[in-house]
Amino acid sequence: MVPPVLTPVQLVEAGHDLRAKAALTPVVEADPTNDNAAWLLSKTLIGLGDLEGALKYAERAVSLAGDNAAYHVQLGAVLGRMAEKASIFKQLGLARRAKRELDAGVALDPRNLDGLMGVMLYYFSAPSFLGGDKAKAAEFAARIAAVDPVRGWLARASLAREQKDAAAELDFSLRAAAEDPGNFDAQTAVADYYLAQPEPDYSKLEETGCKLLEIDPGRPDGWRILAEVHAASYCWTQLAQVLETSERFNPDDLSPYYAAAAAMLRREERMSVAREYLEKYLGQPSEGSQPSHAMARWQFATLLEKERLPDEAVAQLDLALQEDPTLEVAKKDLKRLRGK
Repeated sequence: MVPPVLTPVQLVEAGHDLRAKAALTPVVEADPTNDNAAWLLSKTLIGLGDLEGALKYAERAVSLAGDNAAYHVQLGAVLGRMAEKASIFKQLGLARRAKRELDAGVALDPRNLDGLMGVMLYYFSAPSFLGGDKAKAAEFAARIAAVDPVRGWLARASLAREQKDAAAELDFSLRAAAEDPGNFDAQTAVADYYLAQPEPDYSKLEETGCKLLEIDPGRPDGWRILAEVHAASYCWTQLAQVLETSERFNPDDLSPYYAAAAAMLRREERMSVAREYLEKYLGQPSEGSQPSHAMARWQFATLLEKERLPDEAVAQLDLALQEDPTLEVAKKDLKRLRGK
């Protein structure tokens, strides 16, 4: 089975960033005045972690069509992501500019859900001297709910997660899924909650994973969840079938292999197979929304340490930090291993 043929918009919406980049780049290069293609390419590049590229095309889209709310919202999203990774000297300017762009988008279209969500998260996360205001964040969650009840519940779940209120997060996520059982994002929010628990409810995860596959088997989320469930349950035959099928549906995204390997490592089961899966995952570019190669190398280092190969583990951690200097788990393990 081959992946279905999707339009660039569908590719971006489904998180197929690699295919979307390949489809959009020649369009943008052939026609620099194509504001819609520039906007879509920016969304793809931010997913792939290319923030400079995402900024370039978001700014181009705004310069070509400054009355388009979505373009301002995308520019605000890129600037916000850059602020998260910037030095303290650059953070303030980037954060202020991000807020201006988000405000501009919402002013142009008060029902733009991504814009409303961005402003909500800004008010919640920003310090007071930058305009942070948790009461205003709650007001924006209510505004989102007035436009789209499902997104409203998901907005409240996001705030609950930031506040580390697990009970409220689950309640709001379940309400979103009940509001529209066919909403992929709502089902994903439920799955993410269960996955984040120290002792996941695997029966609930399996149920949610199957629902995601019913909605869209071309996206890896459902397959990734089932891979986690079967690895955790030692159901090796079912795991192999899930991985094979997931790769047929979406050969660009091998994150189910990563999920299986990580579950095996946690239980120290079938380590040679876990190594094979991690090597396979590292053998091609990762999708932007999935675990980075840096994270996979950290997992690989964990495996190598368990196999009593500390020098090889250090080499993988060095590579991980070259790819992502902010990866704290890799920094911690590298310091520990070099201190031995």
